[in-house]
Amino acid sequence: MANLNAVNATLQLSDGATLPYESWGEHGARPIVILGPANVDPGPLRALAAKLAGDYLVELVPLPGDRRGGDWTAAALDEAGPDALVIGYGQSCRAAFVSTRLRKVGALALVDANLPHPESDIPGVPTLILRGRQAERLTHEDAVTLMNRLPGSRLYELEDCGDDPAVEAPDALETAIRWFVKHPPDQGPVEFEV
Repeated sequence: MANLNAVNATLQLSDGATLPYESWGEHGARPIVILGPANVDPGPLRALAAKLAGDYLVELVPLPGDRRGGDWTAAALDEAGPDALVIGYGQSCRAAFVSTRLRKVGALALVDANLPHPESDIPGVPTLILRGRQAERLTHEDAVTLMNRLPGSRLYELEDCGDDPAVEAPDALETAIRWFVKHPPDQGPVEFEV
């Protein structure tokens, strides 16, 4: 049984900068790294991490907004181990995308956000695009366009959910992430409803 209590730890960069983060679950389990943007209440993401910890090693990294999100994410991936699912939440999606270039990443999930440069960015790993059906920041049309550009991508739209799935539809968000980890895409884009 996984340890469902958070363990507080610290990431350190080569320049000596440090960043506290939280970890749930057992080392050796499949890793999931959740990137929380500086402007988001970490409570709902903590709840998501605790739920996933029964089956995965989950790191919650609250990015400080210091323009080194990719560096912090790379450090978190070094701690988590190979083949992690990186979840970019809202504004942290840029760092999540950069992580696919810096370290070996198993998959990428973009929650309520687009890639930094949606016309040219291709993560190169299976990608889950997750949005609330009533979201305003990432429209359905933008999400479908992105999905159709990314090989091996999946689009989930959560019903009765706007721009903050961790708050508005936490159970559906967890279900979509679990399904994606257990059923990695092996072919072209597919749109699903949760």
